[in-house]
Amino acid sequence: MKVREVLVHRPGTELRVVDKPHRWMFNDYVDFLEMQKEHDKLVKALQDEGVKIHYLMKPSENKPKLYMVRDSAVVLDGKAVTCHFIHSVRRGEEQLVKQRLKELGIKITGHIYVPGFLQGSDVFLTDKNHAFAIAGYESNMEGIEHLRDLLKIKITPIKMENISSTQLNFIDKTVVISEELTHQPVYHILKEQDFDLVIASKEQTETMGVNFIQIDDYKLVNVKSNLNGKLRMIGYDVIELEMKELVKGNCGIRGLVLPFY
Repeated sequence: MKVREVLVHRPGTELRVVDKPHRWMFNDYVDFLEMQKEHDKLVKALQDEGVKIHYLMKPSENKPKLYMVRDSAVVLDGKAVTCHFIHSVRRGEEQLVKQRLKELGIKITGHIYVPGFLQGSDVFLTDKNHAFAIAGYESNMEGIEHLRDLLKIKITPIKMENISSTQLNFIDKTVVISEELTHQPVYHILKEQDFDLVIASKEQTETMGVNFIQIDDYKLVNVKSNLNGKLRMIGYDVIELEMKELVKGNCGIRGLVLPFY
């Protein structure tokens, strides 16, 4: 599933609210001016590759993680399902994203409701009829089943509470997976479905090297990581970007764009 049109949010003054990083789900204090510079480089890199960019137009002063727009919705064939965050500090982001999607002509087909929880980054569309989705702490089976019913696609759940969307990623018939998961059921599930597996080290995973996006045939965009050498060895051209500030929100390139599949 190649990314050719996306919604992004340039981080701004809403980051000033991050007085205690862990309270707002950051792993360190952030410099929002540097984050803006990094985000601008990402947008330019995508534009240079022909990706169409849409900006979220209404920032919110108390939503510092709004720049992680992928979490708020899943968009497929001109239709969107908005998500429901389990973390109270993030609720409301999806409403801002929903309004912008409507302005862009995307039809909102539904919203995930309690008892369902869903975070968009936990959903991995492999084609327009199928996705994998993590059922763990931030997304649950009720949320995944609701998404399935709204989008009318097949979804294979990956049921593990200790798995994060930053620990695996899909490129065509290849899955990049953290070494921490190689002894877990998800590893065998993917193996049985004939995916080629590329193993990422714990350090590569923690520095968001697994959280890349595919923008075209054999072309990826990723943070600077020595994992990119492995990706190049299997035939992919990797555009590398410095993202030292943006990744403090516990996401990589993938989490920064909401693709219109």
